[in-house]
Amino acid sequence: MSTAIQQTATARTAAYEAAIQADPFDVAAWDARIAEAKNEGKAAPVFDRAVSRFPTSARIWISYAEWCEVQAQDVPLALSVFRRCLRQVPNLDLWVAHLTFCKRYQPLEEIFRAYQAATDVLGTDFRAGTMWAEYIGLLKKAYNLLEKKRNSDAEVSGRLLAEEANPIEASRRSIKPVLKKKIEDNKEAHDISDDEFIRVGELLQIDVNMVRTAFQRAVSSAHATLDKIWVGYEQFEKSLGNSPLASNYLGDFMPRYLRGKQAFKELQVVYLGVDHFSLAAPIRSQTAKHEQKKLEKWRGVLNYERTNPLRLPRVDLQARVSLVYQQVALCCSFHAEVWNDFSTWLDMGNQSSHATTCLRQAVERFLPKDLTLRLLIAHRLEITEMPATAESLKAADEEYQKILEDVPKPCPLALINYMSFIRRQRGAPEFRDAFLEAIDSSPHCTWEVYAFAAMVEYHVYDEIEAASRVFRLGLERYRDREPALLAAYVNFLVGVNDLKSARAELSRSVLDRLQGGVRDHLANRSDKMTLDSLSFLWQKWTRLERYFGDAGAVKRATSFRDDEYRNMQRDQEVEDEVVSETPVALGLSASIEEVEESFRFQHLIPRSVKANPETKPATPAPAEKKVEGAASSSASTAGAEATSAKPADLLDHTVSEAVDGFAKLGSDIYSASVHIARPDVSKMLAFRPALDVVGRKRPSTEVDPSMLQPPPPGQPPVGIGGGAPLGEEKNVLPTMIPKCLQDLLAVLPSRPLKGQKPDVDYLLTVLQTVTIPPVPIKDLAHFRYDSLRLDKEDDGRLMQMLAAKDDMEAGGSFFSSRTTSYRDRLSAKRQKVLAETNTKVET
Repeated sequence: MSTAIQQTATARTAAYEAAIQADPFDVAAWDARIAEAKNEGKAAPVFDRAVSRFPTSARIWISYAEWCEVQAQDVPLALSVFRRCLRQVPNLDLWVAHLTFCKRYQPLEEIFRAYQAATDVLGTDFRAGTMWAEYIGLLKKAYNLLEKKRNSDAEVSGRLLAEEANPIEASRRSIKPVLKKKIEDNKEAHDISDDEFIRVGELLQIDVNMVRTAFQRAVSSAHATLDKIWVGYEQFEKSLGNSPLASNYLGDFMPRYLRGKQAFKELQVVYLGVDHFSLAAPIRSQTAKHEQKKLEKWRGVLNYERTNPLRLPRVDLQARVSLVYQQVALCCSFHAEVWNDFSTWLDMGNQSSHATTCLRQAVERFLPKDLTLRLLIAHRLEITEMPATAESLKAADEEYQKILEDVPKPCPLALINYMSFIRRQRGAPEFRDAFLEAIDSSPHCTWEVYAFAAMVEYHVYDEIEAASRVFRLGLERYRDREPALLAAYVNFLVGVNDLKSARAELSRSVLDRLQGGVRDHLANRSDKMTLDSLSFLWQKWTRLERYFGDAGAVKRATSFRDDEYRNMQRDQEVEDEVVSETPVALGLSASIEEVEESFRFQHLIPRSVKANPETKPATPAPAEKKVEGAASSSASTAGAEATSAKPADLLDHTVSEAVDGFAKLGSDIYSASVHIARPDVSKMLAFRPALDVVGRKRPSTEVDPSMLQPPPPGQPPVGIGGGAPLGEEKNVLPTMIPKCLQDLLAVLPSRPLKGQKPDVDYLLTVLQTVTIPPVPIKDLAHFRYDSLRLDKEDDGRLMQMLAAKDDMEAGGSFFSSRTTSYRDRLSAKRQKVLAETNTKVET
């Protein structure tokens, strides 16, 4: 039986190891393998492998230490495990497990030092309330014993602090009997008597300042034990017998304590759903959604903490938010954006060296192939010191060299950035030498490097001919294999206004590819790259002629492929009757997609109606939108559709850059109103204010005689003023114009507005996007009064008028806010009319 069980365990172990071998970051396989190793009693090697794979996992480190303590009963090994991970894993649960271990097996002095280290690292954690309470409890016990030793009347004079239960004793009562017996056998090493507290208190210099500092740090944070610690702090300050000093300290820290209570309530909501034990693993397609949700939860915490809800000084805020970034990195170690944001935060706190170290740690431990972070490190080394020193430039050069050695090949972007570094720091000769060396020997040299070097010659050194030579050098090397390089060269020629050369290059390239397509067709083979590049270059040529050429050039470009194909057939002595008028065989019959592309201008593309079962029918656009074509649709959709007809490597980069730029910065003037935040008025009730007899509609002598004529047949009689019918006038509630609106209407001009009606959508867009600078409340009085300076006579006259107004209000004027008999009678009359009206309506 035991042999069968052993064979089953061996088979399970082999299966778990196979799963780990297939995916080294399979969390479920690692958990099962660790559980199996615990049952075998040989878990240390498996734990070592696990923590090397997940070095930031607090859960695995805690499990490792607990196994060493409880099952292996190896206390020194458990202590070594804690010492390996504490500084690199600022997780509260891990540090609390370490404190529990220290309270059980460590001397009192080491317990105090462990609490000091824990509060220094994690004192600002919102879950650190219990840790603060235990630490302050130990401090109070040592403080009371020292006070008794120094002053025998300390207890009578009220200088002793209220003590709680000793957390060390509570922790030692919960361990296993075997380990408890070891503690009892070695009482000298685990002594927590009063004499030991006095000795440790004197050794660590636990005095009034140390206790006060601990209290003040605890009440300045946000955690669950704030109320309890604040009561203890009040007692501590009052027990010293210096009332003015106590009032001063308590008055300074009372606002911090109140802000901490409010922030703790908000942090409980912000941290909902955050898993502090989540393991960091590389982002894969299966886990991308989960990883994104995890990162969004932590982003909410970071966004809240960066608002500084506790109103901390700059240095304290920097430390608090940095701790949160470190905790985020424990769970999201493979998110490059976390490390970039963390380094940016450190830069804001003038900690540039720590920021660079942070990025290096991310690259060395988690993201060795992340090109963005590696380029960022090299860039930081270059610009850290301005002007740059020889040491910083050497460090940057070495970093670029490491990138070129480590990244997968080819990586033209790494080479381009290195050449840019050489150009910035060493000048044109070194840059040109580096380019020539790269095209001869670098595995990272692709057609993009040629295009970059040509653009540098043109934009930086103003060498048009040198740029052309670089382009032609690349075209000689890649020939027909890189039509994108030819497109870049044509864009360059158009940019320098050399349209003649651009036409020549495009016509020659289209003809060469057409000849290659004919040869392939005669040999009964097909090269998709040749046909796609032929279509791509033909579209670019027709666009060039359509927008910058004359009518003859447009006609020649649009018909060039078909005409040349028919000429080639005639050259092969094919009879005229057999010559294809529409050469579909080579795909030369222009499809609707090709025609659309030939009419493109940057991100603007005409869209034809096509049946596409995979997409929903588009919403019909207004007539004025049809003029703009693709401008009425989103830029991202336009870019995606524009590139769907050809392979990803056949891109006109000038056009793609325009599409991307439009997607980020552009806007459609016709769809501006779509982006306006409008309230939902579908369920709003009509505004019907309480009515006033002053605004009641009633017949008057100034009624238009036409309104009193009989109505047309079949229509009810119309009420006065175009309101309800006359027969229903009694059921219409009297209208009221509030007093404030009556005053406003009295001062408004009565003539109708003239001119063009304002564009409401544009006005709303401006109002929503304009930034209104904040005005401090204390400056409002300055704006209100100081901008209306009066001379002494006007000032005196104004004071007399204000005094007279006060006298009138005291006497009971109509506009006075005080109650008068006239206002009482008027209000009673209004209530009476309202009651009568409501009675009539109900009947």
